[in-house]
Amino acid sequence: MDTVARLPFYCVIIPLVASFCMPVLARWKKEFCAPLATLTTGIVFILTLVIANHVIQGIPISYSVAGWDPPWGIEIVVDSLSSIMIILISGISMLILIYSFTAIKHELERIVTGWYYTAFLLCLSGMIGLVISNDIFNMYVLIEITGISACALVAAKGTRLSTEAALKYLLLATIGSGFILFGIGFIYMITGHLNIFFIAEELALVRDSYPILIWTTLSFFVVGFGVKAALFPLHLWLPDAHSSAPSPSSAVLSSLVVKVYIIAFLKILFIAFGLEIFHETFIRHLIIVLAVIAMLSGSFFAFVQIELKRRLAYSTVAQIGYVFLGIGLGTPWGLAAAMLHIIVHAFMKTCLFLCAGAIAYKTGRKHVNEFTGMGYLMPITMGAFTVAAFSMVGIPLFGGFISKYGLALGSLEANLPLLILAIILSSLLNATYYFPIIGQAYFSQEEESENGHGKRRFQRDQIPNSMLVPIVIVALGIIYLGIFPGTVLHFINQTVTALL
Repeated sequence: MDTVARLPFYCVIIPLVASFCMPVLARWKKEFCAPLATLTTGIVFILTLVIANHVIQGIPISYSVAGWDPPWGIEIVVDSLSSIMIILISGISMLILIYSFTAIKHELERIVTGWYYTAFLLCLSGMIGLVISNDIFNMYVLIEITGISACALVAAKGTRLSTEAALKYLLLATIGSGFILFGIGFIYMITGHLNIFFIAEELALVRDSYPILIWTTLSFFVVGFGVKAALFPLHLWLPDAHSSAPSPSSAVLSSLVVKVYIIAFLKILFIAFGLEIFHETFIRHLIIVLAVIAMLSGSFFAFVQIELKRRLAYSTVAQIGYVFLGIGLGTPWGLAAAMLHIIVHAFMKTCLFLCAGAIAYKTGRKHVNEFTGMGYLMPITMGAFTVAAFSMVGIPLFGGFISKYGLALGSLEANLPLLILAIILSSLLNATYYFPIIGQAYFSQEEESENGHGKRRFQRDQIPNSMLVPIVIVALGIIYLGIFPGTVLHFINQTVTALL
């Protein structure tokens, strides 16, 4: 038991130590950076599987760092939600790193390779630490580590657009961090604690004495985490950052980075403050309104984008709206659907961004009106793109359908049936900007093919296997989550029971 309790700590420390080795290794053997980063992430992934195997038995893991017990020391807690998130973070990161073996050589200057993998591993360490930390100030430190390293991943390209996007990201992320820090300060002023469990116990005793301050604190957290997670209209940094970054960076930012902030917000909202305060302060109504606006506005903005990666970036804004809608509903089905959508969206958006990078690598095409015949030129890549797009729309048998169906049930549980119309409308808007790409790829005829006869025929994807294999794996993951979501829902149901 003592050994298992230390494993979450190792999941944070191992990539952190490896990240500091990268710049030194880059000066000696740059080609070793990618394998070492992937090996490190693979080790962390194996450790997370061991942790999950323990947690699935209904025994959360608690570990006091350096032997200092809470409330004085930093406590690490891995429950069912944290365990599935660290598996998701390490597993998706490993696939992205495998993809980057070739992709990074194509998109980045060789001189920045070591620093790129330094930032990637720092981001990995920060994300895992953030979802397992039970101390809100330690959360703040890990939020900063994750945010700064994510800015570095955006700026890695070194172009004018990526540098400008990284600066915008840094400035807005700093504002978000400021709101979170003020919220932490208010909590400490009210309760005298930073440990989430101790905060919850104290708030239950003194909440009637500080109604306005508690409402203000929650408002600060909504704004702070809203900026970090790109909740509309606090999303202004996301389209530029995700579209101008290298494809592996875009994948990790959209699929993982914005999600870990939501997990931290969930823990503070439902464990520290509790469901009663959440309903009494009417914060849930604010979250629902912002979520519906995000679902619709993100889809409208995505529809008018010509550049593929920018369209995918605005699509993320809409998908974040789905997650916050489930949180705002505050019902068992709503929360379960929000958590499931976090997981499904990680697979979907990883698949879409990796496919976009593979298509640009092979053909140089980056705009949505340049996909004519792509389904025959790159059938496997385009097939995976189609799977992810169908899931984004919410077609049955794909992962996105299950989470959207759960949101509809959550809306009925909360006696807000009109929200189902917003979910359906947003899904139809998703179809308007994904289906034309798929139709163009499979049903549009190029004027003249390479052999001069204009005949459509399937070819083998002429991209390295290191890029193709991760794309296929995440596409299969989307199908699996759509047909066999039971294992994931088992973890999620444990979490929802604990929160509510």
